[in-house]
Amino acid sequence: MLAPRRFWVAGTKEYLAVGEDLIQSQCIIVYSYRLLLHPLRSYPGPFLAKISDWYGAYNAYRRRIPTITYRDHLTYGPVVRHGPNKLVFNSIQAMRDILQNERLFKSSAYLVTQASPTTFNLFNVMDKHLHRTRRRMIGQGLTEGAVHRFEPVFQDHIVVFLQHHLEASLQDHAVDMSQRCGWLTMDVSGELGFGRGFGLQTDPSSRYVSMMNRRINVYLQFPAIKHTGWEKLLLLILLPKVRRFHRFLSGLIQSRVSQDKNARPDLFSSVSEYKDPETGKGLTRTEIWSEAAFLIPAGGDTVASLLSGVFFYLSRYPRVYERLAAEIRATFVGAEDIKHGPKLSGCNYLRGCLDESLRISPPTGTTLWRDLPLDANANPVIVDGHVIPPGTSLGVNIYAVHHNEAYFASPFDYKPERWLPDESGLTDEQTATMHSAFMAFSKGSRNCAGTAFAYTEASLVVAKTLWYFDFEKYGEDAASAESGRPAVFHMDDQVGSSHAGPMLVFRRRGDAWKVLESQHGPGGL
Repeated sequence: MLAPRRFWVAGTKEYLAVGEDLIQSQCIIVYSYRLLLHPLRSYPGPFLAKISDWYGAYNAYRRRIPTITYRDHLTYGPVVRHGPNKLVFNSIQAMRDILQNERLFKSSAYLVTQASPTTFNLFNVMDKHLHRTRRRMIGQGLTEGAVHRFEPVFQDHIVVFLQHHLEASLQDHAVDMSQRCGWLTMDVSGELGFGRGFGLQTDPSSRYVSMMNRRINVYLQFPAIKHTGWEKLLLLILLPKVRRFHRFLSGLIQSRVSQDKNARPDLFSSVSEYKDPETGKGLTRTEIWSEAAFLIPAGGDTVASLLSGVFFYLSRYPRVYERLAAEIRATFVGAEDIKHGPKLSGCNYLRGCLDESLRISPPTGTTLWRDLPLDANANPVIVDGHVIPPGTSLGVNIYAVHHNEAYFASPFDYKPERWLPDESGLTDEQTATMHSAFMAFSKGSRNCAGTAFAYTEASLVVAKTLWYFDFEKYGEDAASAESGRPAVFHMDDQVGSSHAGPMLVFRRRGDAWKVLESQHGPGGL
């Protein structure tokens, strides 16, 4: 007869063995169904993606969803099964059918970004009516008039940005543009959202602020992982950082609320008293601050990535650099003349440079997912000729579409001229097709509300930099060319993007730079 302890151990092993067998049997049943009987079984795709969302989660953790999706389209075709219940498409027609379809809903996966179950922002709100209402309200702070009111803030922070370049040029130091552009645009986004920047350009102790999150990117691909409770294992590491950031935001909010609502040209001043004409309601303070917190990564990361990409490509394409510098220096009579308005918006080659960088290296190159509800049985939903089964998640990947040779010839070549109708060599139909395929700021009702702000900020930074300085690449930095292809600025996808470089060396241009010595931005140097 077994002793009690030996009997318990033997029983436990037997119990665990039975449990393992049960789990194995369940997995075999589930995986067999997904491979052989599932409504999406006939669609091609990677084997792991057909049976599990771990395929997306793994590649999200590796921060390579855009490039993997592009590769999978080359391997499997224009429609790829990217999860047991997921199809990703690579065509303009699919983009329209998915992103402009009222019967599809933004994927419930985006709910993983909620700070609390009752708090929504433009990024994660599912309800279409609530989204339209919130979009109209927030839009009051992002109109063309708001851009004009906010321009002095742009200009102040750009002065600090340029003064750092001046200091680097005097000391013969190379500049990491990903760092510098990130500090600039996060400070600007802080001003837009909370009426005060983070001081990242001038205060090294503030540079712990970061809104990019690899964990969230993984959850977006496989939401069930968030609910396993694994984060408790990292509580001692994560909690101090979360609390520190929340205290920081609370301080910004309290500081802003203590001022008159019109004290700063920020979101609070634009929307605090606005009443939606349809509902007659305004935003609560909590809702305003939720949107303000969303604007920080949405604005800061997007423009920082755009600027880093533009500076990378200008430093690698001398012909483009020379033409853009000539356009800027011929259009304006002085640095003070470089401001938001007809002259700046009339710099067509500058806009072509921005758009071409957004195309090749989109700040968000991820897949935009939409859900077809399980109860959507009344009329079939058709995407690019495919009848979609209810319960399917549908997506188009920005990076893959932007590199589709059917829409963009030589997709890895940096050619700003392709955006200039008189020089592109394209027919009107081809030009229209190209513009339809461009989706750096998404498409449809969920497109980026801050597009005008992004273009204005980026245009001002690039134009003023080329007015005061010349620059060139410094050695072979981390953002080097991909093997066998033209130089490409690489971005790692993580609910936005992570990138390094380019490393640039700045040279003062004539006497224009001397004006910077007498100018002062927020915090000075």
